[in-house]
Amino acid sequence: MPTATATAVPPTTAPAAPAGTVATPVPPVAAVAATPILQGMGATEAPGMKADGGPFAGQFQEGQVLEQDINISAGKCYTIVGIGIGVQELDIQLVSQPAPALPPVVLAQDSTTGAAATLGGKSSGCWKNPLPIGGPGKVILRATKGAGIAAAQVFSK
Repeated sequence: MPTATATAVPPTTAPAAPAGTVATPVPPVAAVAATPILQGMGATEAPGMKADGGPFAGQFQEGQVLEQDINISAGKCYTIVGIGIGVQELDIQLVSQPAPALPPVVLAQDSTTGAAATLGGKSSGCWKNPLPIGGPGKVILRATKGAGIAAAQVFSK
């Protein structure tokens, strides 16, 4: 009678999600847990600015994105901060949709590296809408490297 032998299977890491797939949004109540961190980043990176809406967050696999709709107002200045837990490289983009049939236009993106990301922070100055009119926009968070939870907050003045 043959005997069964057990072999150890090496642990595997979760495969990266296909680029551009959507992260799982975290309920607003859970995103509020990131508020103290995001407010602290805002105080440092967006002095004199106020939170524009509430924080938003998602559960990310590497390569996934989360989009948050915002209204880009004429003449306003924007700073967006984000933090990842488990996410090793978090990227932020601000895009507009000029017309439904046209592709989104990237207005600005962060140049920071690591789990903390800032678009339009104190070192680069806030991003100011150069147009005399406002319009719909989106903040796009991307877990470029790593997996976990990431949250962001928009500040404006």
